[in-house]
Parts: sequence; structure tokens; C-alpha cells
Amino acid sequence: MREFRYFTCTILIGFGFFYLLRSIDFTLFQPYYSWATLSILLGLAFLLQSRFGGQAEFLLPGVIFTGYGLHQYIAGKLEYWPGEQVIIFLLIGLGLLLIYLKKGIGKGAGILFLVISVLLIFYEQILSFLGVSNYADTFSTYWPAALILAGLFILYKKK
Repeated sequence: MREFRYFTCTILIGFGFFYLLRSIDFTLFQPYYSWATLSILLGLAFLLQSRFGGQAEFLLPGVIFTGYGLHQYIAGKLEYWPGEQVIIFLLIGLGLLLIYLKKGIGKGAGILFLVISVLLIFYEQILSFLGVSNYADTFSTYWPAALILAGLFILYKKK
């Protein structure tokens, strides 16, 4: 059984400092007493366990938690920052590609999620370039069904 030493110590030390600074009301870090900071700490724990514990499967949750925590801080500051749906696809794609670099698996899925996130980022520009901006509302209604069908196709296709 593999140990979770790096994960455990990062959680304990990180959360300990978080709650210590919060309890003494350290005003310099006042804007960072939020769930986003805890999400970043949790993500860093996963990433450290992956790096130093030799467990590549911890990369994906590490990228998702760290990235989503950073998203929470950046989203309110930049008006052109993409929404949460796009960020989730982007983070999953990046996490899978990092796993591919470490273990050699997940390349296709990583690229697929990155392509979906890029399509969602430039959604309006792509529709206007194709001249189908009149159908934007229709497409936005049915894109979840397209994702479901794509997932079912990948699940049941024969190798």
C-alpha cells in the first residue's frame, strides 16, 4: 500500500496555517480566507503527492482543485475570463495531458477536453465566422445533448 505522506502533511500544514492566520485575524491575508484558498491547498496536496509520492493519478484532482481555486480569484478581476463550464473542461484537459506526459495514457481524452474548452471560449466568434450566429440560442440549448451523445459514442464504440 502506498503512503499518502506528502498529501497528508501538505493538508495538515496548509490548513493549519490557514486557520491560524484566520484565528489571529492577520489582516494582510484577509481577502484569502475563502473556499478558493482551501481548494488551492487541497490541489497542491494532490500535486505534491503526485510529484514526490510517484502517483500520477493524483495529477488530475490536483490540477482541477488548484485551477478551480485560482479561477475563483481571477474570475472577479478580469472581465474577459471564461466561465466555470469552460474552466472545468480546460482543467480536465490539462490534467489528462499531464498524466499522459507522466504515464503515456490519456492523450486523446486530454486533447478532446482542450478542444471543447477552446470551442466554448470562442463560441460566439466561431458561430459568427461560420455565419450561423442566428442559431446561437438553438445551439446553446442543445450542446449538453451533444456532449452526452459524444460520451455515449466513445463509451460504446468498438476498438
